[in-house]
Amino acid sequence: MRSVFISYRREDTEGQARALFQDLVLRLGRNSVFMDVDSIALGRDFREVLQERLASCDLMLALIGKDWLDGKDRTGRRRLENPGDFVRLEIAAALKRNIPVTPLLLQGAKMPVPEQLPEDIRDLAFRNGFELSHNRWESDVQELVKRLALVAPNEAPLDRKAIPNKPWLTIAGVSAVAVAVALAGFLYFKKSVPENSKTEIDSSVADRKPTGTNSADKRWRQGNTHYFNSPEFQLSISNEGRYISSPFTVDNLDPSKDFVISFQIKSTRNGGSTRYGIAWNYSPEDFLLFTIHSTAAGYFSIGPGRSRTYAPFSRLSQGYININAEHDFDTLQISKIGSTLVFAINEKEVWRTSNEKLTSNQFAFWVADFSDAVIKSYTVYQ
Repeated sequence: MRSVFISYRREDTEGQARALFQDLVLRLGRNSVFMDVDSIALGRDFREVLQERLASCDLMLALIGKDWLDGKDRTGRRRLENPGDFVRLEIAAALKRNIPVTPLLLQGAKMPVPEQLPEDIRDLAFRNGFELSHNRWESDVQELVKRLALVAPNEAPLDRKAIPNKPWLTIAGVSAVAVAVALAGFLYFKKSVPENSKTEIDSSVADRKPTGTNSADKRWRQGNTHYFNSPEFQLSISNEGRYISSPFTVDNLDPSKDFVISFQIKSTRNGGSTRYGIAWNYSPEDFLLFTIHSTAAGYFSIGPGRSRTYAPFSRLSQGYININAEHDFDTLQISKIGSTLVFAINEKEVWRTSNEKLTSNQFAFWVADFSDAVIKSYTVYQ
């Protein structure tokens, strides 16, 4: 069983930390989850306990709320600037051990950029984060637990209301559910086998559906692909700090409905390009970027582009990611699931948000900073 260390600041995310602690204890057991208030026995030196748990935990969840980055102490100094700040010490110790450290974004908080963090926790900005929403708390926690492999991937979501108080009710309830599931599965199998035998679905298409959707949902099984044959969509630029873009419209996309859209892009410069990707919510002056950085190690970033209100290349999310670069095409995927946008690269989710929305079917292929790259196609599933 993996052990989890919850790092949080009381003035910032005390309530969410408490709720997350209780959810994880129900799944993993009290000995597998550490949160300072509930996990330190009376009379123990909390400094020693923290050191012990930080030295033995398997992963850390760093809760980041709206005031986590800029919260100040009584003297007006930013808490993170204090070398003795416990949150800073906790995260620094976990990063030094190189265990998984997952930033959990709460209350609409954004990922900090490296320049905003002290040197000993600067690497936190490059750790893949996860957004926990108040409105989707149960489903978000379930997805978090699944992605961190804290339970088996096919484990059913926890329902506290469904837990009976009497053992005989538990046995009867489980038996009834098992019979119902078996009967429903048999009837569905009888109905679906003839239909599936008539329409064989290509597995590569079926796999390109939003993360977390049911694999039986037929909305995602038929895609509309558009290929770019024009040389206008093979772009080259050799100026640092400059960019060019080729706009296009996805006519068969309704941003108000759930969708998956997959873009096939590739570097065409020997040794890789610097920045290239997709501009979304595109207009000539304002747009958002879903970008691959393919020099040295693979890297991605998501954030505002050239804008009157944002500095160029500001980032809502960023991190390292395995990419093909000039060796083969990479798939940049944007999906909408209810009110959530999900971003993935080569079928690996890199960011999800309910704060940003796709409001337009105007996109652009985009390159910057010594890049040569091409977009081959996009496919829409809706």
